[in-house]
Amino acid sequence: MKEVKLRMKEQEKYEVIKEYVDHGGNKNKIALKLSISKRQINRLIIKYKENGKYAFIHGNRSRKPVSTLDKSISEDIITLYKNKYQD
Repeated sequence: MKEVKLRMKEQEKYEVIKEYVDHGGNKNKIALKLSISKRQINRLIIKYKENGKYAFIHGNRSRKPVSTLDKSISEDIITLYKNKYQD
């Protein structure tokens, strides 16, 4: 299996939910600790049971934002700024 590297917030959610599933606890305290709703805790528990650690990786992690400019356009803007509109 491929190794999963989680970011800090994802890792914290994973550890807290794993602890809850393994040993039980209070969902209200978990919700306060993670600053999310009790309903979201339930969703995370279901996702954890189905997918394990993979459930905590954000869905947009490897995607480029829709609003990003093409590299050539960015370079054109910088060139215009430096040469034509320097004042």
